[in-house]
Amino acid sequence: FSFTYIMYIITNMKNFQNTIFSLSLIFTIAAMLHKLNATDIEKIQSIKDDYYINELKLQDFDGNQFYLKNKKAKFYIVNLWASWCAPCIKEMASLNSLKSKDPDILVITISEDSDVNDAKQFFNSRKYDNLEKYYDYDKAFIDKIKIRGLPTTFIADSKYKIFAKVEGAIEWDSKEFIDWLYKTRSSQNN
Repeated sequence: FSFTYIMYIITNMKNFQNTIFSLSLIFTIAAMLHKLNATDIEKIQSIKDDYYINELKLQDFDGNQFYLKNKKAKFYIVNLWASWCAPCIKEMASLNSLKSKDPDILVITISEDSDVNDAKQFFNSRKYDNLEKYYDYDKAFIDKIKIRGLPTTFIADSKYKIFAKVEGAIEWDSKEFIDWLYKTRSSQNN
């Protein structure tokens, strides 16, 4: 064996090791990204208590009042958010897309900003036409339900009963979420 041949083998081994390391790193990252998407469903928390939102008083950005019981849908997605909240902003496009994918779902956003103009400005600068946009003027709703942070989203059935919630952002318009929603509904009706 010559010194040159030994150096050639060592160099190729290092290249081989670097290639193996690079491939394992790529597969690890791919698995992590897949796991991130898979955990969206895992973020959904079931709510067993009977909590109905039919008497939820909604106020639009101009102060006009509505009651949720006057709006009919198979599902109600009630999203509490704020314009300063990065995860809230991140998930807003998927909430908008969810409504366009399934017209039987009513997506209600309730801004918890300290000033209604912040929420108005946020929506004026973006095209989220499928969302119902409201403001929690007196903070009565958020005070009643005691959330840990924003975004927090409640999921209710056609009878206005909340059966799940999500703390944090998820991809609402994913096939996995829509499948979960209808599967959960059919299992509750059986």
